[in-house]
Amino acid sequence: MNRQSTLAARPSHAGGPGVRAAPASQSVASKLLEKRQEWEAIAALDDATAEIVRTLEKIAAQSNIMADGGRAVAAVMANWPNVLHIISLFTKDASGAAVADEDPDEPNTSDLPRLVRIDANGLTQANGN
Repeated sequence: MNRQSTLAARPSHAGGPGVRAAPASQSVASKLLEKRQEWEAIAALDDATAEIVRTLEKIAAQSNIMADGGRAVAAVMANWPNVLHIISLFTKDASGAAVADEDPDEPNTSDLPRLVRIDANGLTQANGN
């Protein structure tokens, strides 16, 4: 069962003509080391890219929230001419005429809801009886 080792018979381990094989294995080892370093750099780049993607997704979510807020503010701002027009309807001077003159740039008042004044004193007297 005892076999002799074949390692000594290989040209790369024996002296003589196998001496040239050592520089070849060194070049393979250096290429392997170079490829391993390249792979590690690519893995680090992949990790950095994944972190950038996560950050950009968070920024996108926050931007969507800000855009929704901007739409809400725009809706409120678009309603201000209507509010000011309604206020001007109830602001009268001593002669009973409206203080604010009609502005041709104002929106059409037919779009506005009709407002009705109710005498609150009359309601409380009617409920009291």
